[in-house]
Amino acid sequence: MERPVDLCAEVVDHLPVGVFALDADDVVRVWNRRAALLTGWSAQRVLGTRLADAPLDGPTIARVVDELRGGRPFTGRFPALDAAGPTLYFRVVPGAGPDAAVVGVLQDVVDSRAGDEAFALLDALWESAPVGLAYFDTALRYRRVNGAVLDIDGGTADQRLGHTLEEVHGAVGATIADGLRAVLADGRPRPSVPVRGRLWHGAGPPQEWRMSMYPVHAPDGELTGCGVVIVDVTAAERDRRELARVAAQRELALNRYQSLVEATSAAVWVREVDGSAQRDAPALRAITGQTVLQMRGWGFLDAVHPDHRDASRAAWTSAVAAEPAVLFTHVHRLRTAAGDHRWFRTRAAPVRSEGRVVQWVGTETDIDDAVRARDRLDLLARATLALGTATEPDGELVALADVLVPEFADVCRVYLVDPQRPGARGVTGRRALSRTAPGLPESPAADARFLFDARHPVARCVRDAAAVLEDVPAALAAAPEVERWADGARAHSVLVAPVHARGVVVAALLFLGAGDRPRYTGDDLALVTEIGARASAAVEKATEYQQSRQVAVALQSAMLTEPPEVPGLEIRARYLPAAVNLAVGGDWYDAFDLPGGGLAVGVGDVEGHDLPAAATMGQLRSMLRALADGAHPPSAAVAALDRVATRLGVTRFTTLVHGHVAPRADGGAVFRWSNAGHPQPVLVPADGEPAFLSGDVGIVLGVAPDAPRGDSEVVLPPGATLLLYTDGLVERRRDPDDRAGADLLALVRTHAHRPLGEFCDHLVRDTAADTDDDIVVLAVRVS
Repeated sequence: MERPVDLCAEVVDHLPVGVFALDADDVVRVWNRRAALLTGWSAQRVLGTRLADAPLDGPTIARVVDELRGGRPFTGRFPALDAAGPTLYFRVVPGAGPDAAVVGVLQDVVDSRAGDEAFALLDALWESAPVGLAYFDTALRYRRVNGAVLDIDGGTADQRLGHTLEEVHGAVGATIADGLRAVLADGRPRPSVPVRGRLWHGAGPPQEWRMSMYPVHAPDGELTGCGVVIVDVTAAERDRRELARVAAQRELALNRYQSLVEATSAAVWVREVDGSAQRDAPALRAITGQTVLQMRGWGFLDAVHPDHRDASRAAWTSAVAAEPAVLFTHVHRLRTAAGDHRWFRTRAAPVRSEGRVVQWVGTETDIDDAVRARDRLDLLARATLALGTATEPDGELVALADVLVPEFADVCRVYLVDPQRPGARGVTGRRALSRTAPGLPESPAADARFLFDARHPVARCVRDAAAVLEDVPAALAAAPEVERWADGARAHSVLVAPVHARGVVVAALLFLGAGDRPRYTGDDLALVTEIGARASAAVEKATEYQQSRQVAVALQSAMLTEPPEVPGLEIRARYLPAAVNLAVGGDWYDAFDLPGGGLAVGVGDVEGHDLPAAATMGQLRSMLRALADGAHPPSAAVAALDRVATRLGVTRFTTLVHGHVAPRADGGAVFRWSNAGHPQPVLVPADGEPAFLSGDVGIVLGVAPDAPRGDSEVVLPPGATLLLYTDGLVERRRDPDDRAGADLLALVRTHAHRPLGEFCDHLVRDTAADTDDDIVVLAVRVS
């Protein structure tokens, strides 16, 4: 027969909520199966770790530690580590000693009531156990006793806690202490130790006890104290048969505790070993409206929603056939006596006698409000995500409708509203789109334009700029065929939410519920109000994006012009912005004819990937064009640009390479350049290895505008290719071996034989860079 403490541990491990306990050093000492299941961290991973080091939510843990130090019970919530997991509810209370300084419960927020029930049941389990339970620390001081000890020995808990056995019980206490010291010395339990005498310093009545003494270890093996299970066997008639009967009663009581903990709810039922219903369940019948005869056998499944019935039957029959039988949990919708369907959670626990299952005790708990609240939050998250995927106002609303049907509504319509005339009570506009749930007949075709009178919910929504909830009104059935469709679809309730842009209602979202979908409620009204607000923000953002994109395209067209045609030289350029949706950024290229002959080329990089960066780039590019001429070296133009831009406050952190390409009579060319903190150009001979050009690299623009600038020069032989680029072509987030430069040369080598346009395309497409920076490539090939 199992010892009572083992049965208590088993009950704790099978509780339907996570249970944990901490010692005085904030070290986790208890972590049951449900706690491991809810958080995804096994007992082996968590036990023995300090609370501050446990793999749980950091900010919540910090608050927990502060509260624990204050010695106060408290509750809270935190997200599980698994991204797909639930939000967890916790409650903690101070414990009774250093080895159980804190006891806590974890569970899903949709079942937060289980926390209160579990704490109450755990305390009840300790206090109402039919045996005495006591716990001592290594100094053999009382740390906790239950009510049975007080019934057996008299006195109060306060007269014991913190005192030694000798101080409380005198000579008999010393005898018990000797036995516990032996347990502490060799670590072996002492079952059924007979003890006789008078407690309370010999003043109590003569008594006889059977005490089971056992060591208590931490997960790391450290001995933390002793536990004692006490049975009073004073009366002579408490012979072996009585002891067996008491033990059986104790086991049955503990089994009942387990069944109650694992299957506590308003509607309780009892079913046979094979899972069928042979006993009446009045509480369940009050929910479903079935008669006793209708529920008997397997008739209780008739109340399950048809979509869930087969799954519920399969899950239940599998549970009753499993060996060993375990706690059964299942969620489905039940038809209620009112005729609607609500979400319920079934929980059932096997009841055992002499090691075998003799019946099942279960409950049905109405969780419809919690399920629908959770679904609303999930739907709101997916609707928000859908609103962020489109970049045009109409596209935002189309994406939203695709998410909401059929999850939230059987029909979703988007009405784009005309500007309202002063004094007008009706609403006109254009019907943008309509989505109908699969299996529902399409509503009769209607004109693209609409006109709703003042009674229509869309008109009221637009007029009041507020969401509307009501039963399907006659105003929705504007024609006989529409009315027939609404009747056939069993449409029952409607929601309308406004969409604003710049303080004006520009659209209305209409949601229609039909069939056995629950009627919309005030909670659904709050949901569509929030969806409408988020749609409004998305429409505003999309409108701003469209305006920004138009500006960006104009900037790009004006600033990134095609290179000129130069005899003896072939010039190609490519530009790939980091902000793809804006199609412009802070990098640029330029190639233009110089006054007096020759070609000016350059690339630059202004910090940032936005419209301000693009504007700065445009100013610098225009200034450089004005300052460059063939009579002066490139460094003169770069120095002048630095001084002028700094004085005007134009520069941000900017690097550039600016140079002149001058054709030679022998068919080659000379490239002379000045570098302001930019990556060095690459030279690719016609039949040679590509290499970075060496030369002077000055400081970036805007730092020291009066610092001298230098020039470098190289001959470009016939067939050679000169490559200028920005750092977006080579940058990597991680490059511990500094391989970016070597990899760029290898990429150039691979594609150098291609026509110049294809060469540039492959550089941009095949680069190993991964920083999502702007990429500019400017290549000049000598004929």
